[in-house]
Amino acid sequence: MVAIQVPLNVSGFWIPQRGETWETTGSLGASLTIEPPAVFRVTRGSCPVLINGTCIEDYHSIARELALAGLSVCGTSPVPLGVGSAVSGALAIALAYAYLYTKEGGEADATRVGVLAHRIEIETGGGLGDIICQVLGGGLLLRRKPGPPGVGEAIPLPTEDVEVTLGVLENRITTREMLQRYAEKFADVGPRVYGEFLAKPDLRNFLRLSREFSIAVGFMRQEMLERLEASLRDLQGEVIGYFAKKSLLVVVHRPGAGLAVRRAIERVCSYSLPSFKLAKQGFTVAPWG
Repeated sequence: MVAIQVPLNVSGFWIPQRGETWETTGSLGASLTIEPPAVFRVTRGSCPVLINGTCIEDYHSIARELALAGLSVCGTSPVPLGVGSAVSGALAIALAYAYLYTKEGGEADATRVGVLAHRIEIETGGGLGDIICQVLGGGLLLRRKPGPPGVGEAIPLPTEDVEVTLGVLENRITTREMLQRYAEKFADVGPRVYGEFLAKPDLRNFLRLSREFSIAVGFMRQEMLERLEASLRDLQGEVIGYFAKKSLLVVVHRPGAGLAVRRAIERVCSYSLPSFKLAKQGFTVAPWG
């Protein structure tokens, strides 16, 4: 039995790219891979997919196929499913690995796992560009070509030592709904922001542009922005930048400032989570227990 550990991924800005097939569908953009990771194991069980104690009965045909063999993919994540940190991508990677491992025996090649996981994400309405980042890792990543590993292209960029604190917002929206509701905004704002990042691809520019993107798209409303700025005013020397993505508030700060940041953003969010580090490594597999 093995443990499949997958970093989470939070995109700051993106341009959806719809290809003719799932292989050419994805997104351009930039994101942060973070840890602690989501951790999954393949075990015997009646539930096809179990995440943070919640059973997902009808996730994907591959999960159903494993379930017919009496296998279950069971996992825990430090962030809830569906708020914007690519937990669904982590689940897809774990499911893809379990399927290839079971069907072929032995460890599955990371690229092949990524290709199958990308297909699962597209077919289930998940993220467009998370999988390639979660397979590669690297902290700050630039997605230069859409698609899964071997088709798309993502490159890690040098960055300083920082931590990331997440706040979960009250408003919830699925990825499918997000892509439909904000499609015009993504197409309008995304290319400009992406182009500016290509001209200066570093962490501070990423944070500045991600904040602009979240405001222009509508993830961060004016009232929320004003409350957040007031809450973080005393931490200006510690906070490097922040933005909103889907149902998440993302604050990047100097190491050790996490507790103070959590206390500050809880005035704006439903709740906050312990600090994350940048994940320099992609998904890994290790013996369980």
